[in-house]
Amino acid sequence: MPSGVVQPKGGNQCTAAALYAIATRFYNGDGVRKNWHRAFKLTRKAAEQGHVDAMDALGSCYLYGVGTNRNPRLGVQWYRLAAGKGNLSGQHNLAVCYANGSGVRRNAKTAVHLLKEPARHGIPEALDMLGYFLRYGLGVNRNRKRGFRLQLQAAKKGLAGAQFSVGWCYSKGEGTPSNAREAYRWYLRAAKRGQTEAQYNVGFYYETGKAVTQDQRRAIQWYRKAVAQGDKDARSALMRLGKSNPRE
Repeated sequence: MPSGVVQPKGGNQCTAAALYAIATRFYNGDGVRKNWHRAFKLTRKAAEQGHVDAMDALGSCYLYGVGTNRNPRLGVQWYRLAAGKGNLSGQHNLAVCYANGSGVRRNAKTAVHLLKEPARHGIPEALDMLGYFLRYGLGVNRNRKRGFRLQLQAAKKGLAGAQFSVGWCYSKGEGTPSNAREAYRWYLRAAKRGQTEAQYNVGFYYETGKAVTQDQRRAIQWYRKAVAQGDKDARSALMRLGKSNPRE
């Protein structure tokens, strides 16, 4: 048992479920004033009593410092407990830690191994991440076609980052035949969900008339959305179009 983690106890699942339900209300401010510290304490109690979703949530609390001091190593320990009990979110979150080297030594192969089960169950974030690893050969033999197909599945489930990646693949012909119109369609979906790079790309398509009717007004609108999120390329594009003030 990892240091700092209490062995889950049996026979308290109903109590643990109630504790975790109350904790989520404090996290979200659902009917109560938002209080992350109190939410953390309740989540920890539920996790210590064996509630698997609470274990995963507690890992995130420690990893990101939500309601408590940041402790990535302890976060990984709780993710590992959740993952070992078959929690798909815990498996994905642990994979992210191995991919980024957060609280554990970076290991792409371990990340890929952990992603397989949640991806098989259709978890969008896992599909997207595993697809990315396959496209670039990170911890696994490179397979651009399979990587594209996995990210396409994630994109169809509404994940903005995956939608951008699918647009990129269509624009470059990576893992799929090049198709500027399809690239635009997926960039637009991601842009509408607030993905900054996609907003810039949609603006560029309208500015240049690539795959769409050239429309400077729409180009400026999308560039402004990207600028609002700090995109420097979009700011340069607005200046190129004579809009030195992005808000004018």
